[in-house]
Amino acid sequence: MKKFSILLTALLLLASCSKGYKVTVTFPDDSANGETAFLTNYDTGDTIATATVENNACTFEGKTDKGFFARLYAGGNPYGFIVEPGEVKLDIAAGTAISPLNDKMAAWSKEMQTIADDTTLTEAENDARYAEGLLKFYQENKDNAIGPWAFCNYLMYKDLQEADIDALLKEAPAEYAQLKRVEKAKNAARQLIATAEGQKFTDFEVKAEDGAVQKLSDHVGKGKVTVVDFWASWCPPCRAEIPKLQALKAKYGDKFDVLGVAVWDNPDDSRKAMTELNITWPVIIGTQKLTEPTDLYGIKGFPHIIIFGPDGTIVSRGLTGDDLANKIAELVK
Repeated sequence: MKKFSILLTALLLLASCSKGYKVTVTFPDDSANGETAFLTNYDTGDTIATATVENNACTFEGKTDKGFFARLYAGGNPYGFIVEPGEVKLDIAAGTAISPLNDKMAAWSKEMQTIADDTTLTEAENDARYAEGLLKFYQENKDNAIGPWAFCNYLMYKDLQEADIDALLKEAPAEYAQLKRVEKAKNAARQLIATAEGQKFTDFEVKAEDGAVQKLSDHVGKGKVTVVDFWASWCPPCRAEIPKLQALKAKYGDKFDVLGVAVWDNPDDSRKAMTELNITWPVIIGTQKLTEPTDLYGIKGFPHIIIFGPDGTIVSRGLTGDDLANKIAELVK
């Protein structure tokens, strides 16, 4: 009887930790009416709940303790926000989520945008300020739903070694070690070592829409310098870098090759962007969103350009703009 009482008490305490939430989503017009909206967990990608959009709105209700960072998928677009105990109002037209933690996120984002708009900062200084901002934001919010989001984004933003991540985890709440995005950051750290400058290329293969198998080795290690651009159609910096690559190709002609790898993108959107941007070099596009190539090379942001030497050795990674132009000039002279 005593054991039963202890168990019942524990269950009651557990139940009391979970509090109700209500997420009300409003859409700008009736174009989403009749569609299913998906509320998903940002870390795992799991669907938490679904709702049908009616009268330009939908509602999600459930239980949570500290809350969690979520993504709402509706009309083909994702919207990130925090689900927390109480009421959350997500306005798709305004791009705002209203609740205590979401208000805090909005204030922080505004602060980071001010840094991004500061023209007195170099790109390196801007990156450093943003990374510092993420780390501080995590440290100030370790015990609420902002903390895991800021922590994981800090790990993905910085090129940390696995030992660095483990050191950070020692100072974090114990549950952070179980986050899937933390394990992904550790995998990226391992792959960055395996695919560092001086290493031979790691091959991958992708099935195309017509069933043909596309391999990195079909293009790399064939006796010529090859510039491989990992990009996505939805990424403005990726689109901005492509004309610069085109100018370099026009300048040096056949002295080097270019290969595109469309990742984290809808294949139809990738093909559309190829037409819009007048991309004439070969591009590896899968039958669904590609993640394996970026996992293999520990790539966490775009565009990411890797230069391979004639024998397939990695010569450089992560260069863009003038730095990329200077490196290509050095290699093809």
